[in-house]
Amino acid sequence: MKRTFKQFLIKNKYLISIIVFAVLIGFVGDHSLVRRWAQKQEIAALKSEINKQKNTYKNDKIKLERIKTNPEAVKRVAHEKYYMKTEDEDIFVIDDEIN
Repeated sequence: MKRTFKQFLIKNKYLISIIVFAVLIGFVGDHSLVRRWAQKQEIAALKSEINKQKNTYKNDKIKLERIKTNPEAVKRVAHEKYYMKTEDEDIFVIDDEIN
């Protein structure tokens, strides 16, 4: 006996429904599993960035407190970051970057 397409659909209607449902849930729409997975990856990356920024903030806050309370720390920052000098010294800046 030769089966027709209509008989195939009627006999396997539950299997076809499950496959269509799986495709819709997995790949189509705003709430698909693929999109949710991508959003979870993005959230993890953003949380990592937040933690990095928090650590930077804590370190900068500690440095700021040191600068506010210690005059030697102010001199050190002026020397290292802004290349300032006192009257009796010379500063030589060596750039390692090769053009």
